[in-house]
Amino acid sequence: MKVTAAAPAKINLQLSVGALRADGYHDLVTVYQALDLRDEVTIFERAEGMGVQCGISGDFSSGVPGDESNLAVKAVKLVAELAGVSCDLNIQITKRIPVAAGLAGGSADAAAALVAAAELYGYGGDLQPLAEQLGSDVAFSLLGGTALGTSRGEVVVPVLARGNYCWVIISSSNGLSTPRVYQKLDQLRDEGAVREPLQLAPKNELLQALVSGSATQIAAHLSNDLQPAALALVPKLQRILDVTVEDGALASLVAGSGPTCIALAKDHEHALDIAARISGQNLADRVLVATSPAVGTEITVIEKN
Repeated sequence: MKVTAAAPAKINLQLSVGALRADGYHDLVTVYQALDLRDEVTIFERAEGMGVQCGISGDFSSGVPGDESNLAVKAVKLVAELAGVSCDLNIQITKRIPVAAGLAGGSADAAAALVAAAELYGYGGDLQPLAEQLGSDVAFSLLGGTALGTSRGEVVVPVLARGNYCWVIISSSNGLSTPRVYQKLDQLRDEGAVREPLQLAPKNELLQALVSGSATQIAAHLSNDLQPAALALVPKLQRILDVTVEDGALASLVAGSGPTCIALAKDHEHALDIAARISGQNLADRVLVATSPAVGTEITVIEKN
């Protein structure tokens, strides 16, 4: 049997970062929203004893490892262990989400691999604890939609949201290491250049804007505590943010730990106009248009032998 699952990219409408914890992570409060930009993971069994083989293809395949460090490989092995079977699989990942871009592409692959492996092996257990074990954003990739994330982001609950939103995704091939961005944020706070939030909590104004379904109201309350650190590491990102606003974007900000930037447009046509202008100025390697919120991880194809 061959199983294909698809999982969404994420954006953070709010990303509030607390102090560094003893375990090396930071406490977070974030409001996630899923994009209709999705990676696909296809798995099928190999001969017993052959182990796991992972192949990468798609628009953003460059630099993605196919070895044990890939979260999708770790995910299928976790499911196989719990299902009590030998893990002899071929994994094919189709990358449509930019890599090392703050959009949780690796987490999406892990979520898709979890769902596909559970289907292939007939595993009926709860995948959420496995997602939490694999990474901070994997649990949201499973859930999709709009959600509040706490702890290091892995504890997620759905959030009421109305409407659909059009985004311009401005991607750079020069990825930013997430740990490096957090380290830079800690440095900026130690130097007094950036203040730590007095209280970690979801912003009521943002939650109310999501209920209203108003893109204009949401734009007024977007925030990302990692943005100063990302801009300090890659100063040219500020030019991208400025240009999108000059082109009429309702708001723009760095996506997660960057270096991808996102701009909220008035509608799909407006998003296409902004994307065309950004592309014409050669400010980014790839410019995409996406819509949110989108569904979480789901099986798209099952082929039986």
